[in-house]
Amino acid sequence: MADTAVRFDGVSKKFRRTLSAGVLYGLEDLARALLRQPARESLRRDEFWAVRDISFAARRGECIGILGPNGAGKSTLLKLADREYRPDRGRVVTTGQVKSLIRLGSGLQPLLTGRENIYAKCAELGIGQREARRRLDDIVSFGGLEKVLDTPVKRYSDGLYARLEFAIVTAVPLDILLLDEVLAVCDLAFQVRCLERLQQLKRAGTTILFVSHSEPNIRHVADRCLLLFEGQALAYGEPPALFRKYYQALGFRDPGWEAWAAPATAPAEAAAWLTDLEVAGTPPGELPRGHTGQPLELIARYATTTGELPPVSLALEFWNAAGLQVASLDSGSTPLRLAPVGRLRVRIPFLGLTAGVYRVAGGFRQGGQWLGYRDPLLRLGVVQDRCASQAPLVLPAEVVQAD
Repeated sequence: MADTAVRFDGVSKKFRRTLSAGVLYGLEDLARALLRQPARESLRRDEFWAVRDISFAARRGECIGILGPNGAGKSTLLKLADREYRPDRGRVVTTGQVKSLIRLGSGLQPLLTGRENIYAKCAELGIGQREARRRLDDIVSFGGLEKVLDTPVKRYSDGLYARLEFAIVTAVPLDILLLDEVLAVCDLAFQVRCLERLQQLKRAGTTILFVSHSEPNIRHVADRCLLLFEGQALAYGEPPALFRKYYQALGFRDPGWEAWAAPATAPAEAAAWLTDLEVAGTPPGELPRGHTGQPLELIARYATTTGELPPVSLALEFWNAAGLQVASLDSGSTPLRLAPVGRLRVRIPFLGLTAGVYRVAGGFRQGGQWLGYRDPLLRLGVVQDRCASQAPLVLPAEVVQAD
């Protein structure tokens, strides 16, 4: 689209957990590149996906709010847009000059005064000294920095750092602005002024990617939101619907903090148990995923301690990120006769879970008692393309012996 300012196409970025792994795998990747061999597709030991298969587009004059818990990949996404990181897969396309406020105070020189930092930062933004002098009063007035203008910024509080940086960067026309929680350290009055400034920038055609844990700030500025969990985009849509899904993913029915009930489970001694549970067709090393409202197929492998058992039922529980059980399924209407070892195919025709990452636990039941129970069996990411319907608590499923 001609008016698209930022576009992510299937973007993934992985990191290494240790320095030794970074050095070793870096040398291995360099050798593969020199030998003109394709890059590795699967994860190696001590590697993880910080963001995985992210696709969205932001138009000119549009603000995209980025939601998710700590460690979800929000800051990594902004650094990919800022070219600080290069994607391992996919493509990031930006049109125009990108300015970022990602790390508090990273763009300021601590030994210089506020006034000197304004001139230095304006020069970095391509503003001449005469124009910088003309804008100086507006920058100082907006940030409320009159009393500390000639004080070295190393003596500023975090809030004053944020005031100075925000006032400088937003004082000039921008193409793309990246914001990562820089307003969280500011007082309420200055946050309100910042939100109004962001609205002015939007009307002037600035595209904004805005990471924040503040629902009022996001709702005031964002046109659409992207919900991230464990590096994956689980939902994309209007801010009110996305915040509702975010609350649900964290274990709350609504912003009134009403939690889902969590029934207690008392696992018994195992006579038959699930050895493995996976989503059919998931590549090794990937977080298994399903889509809200779409079918889902699970493969369950099991073992027993006896040769034959009376008919049993398979029961699975779905627990959200807050540790609360939000759904379950039970094959009680279709009794199962188990071999000593085998596989079951679990077909869920309609996945009624909202966006989030779920822990799946369970096992076999007989006469209302557990024969074996394992927790966890699987971590399941649920992607929600449409954010309009509530999720039922009981999942219909068909369980059959696998071939």
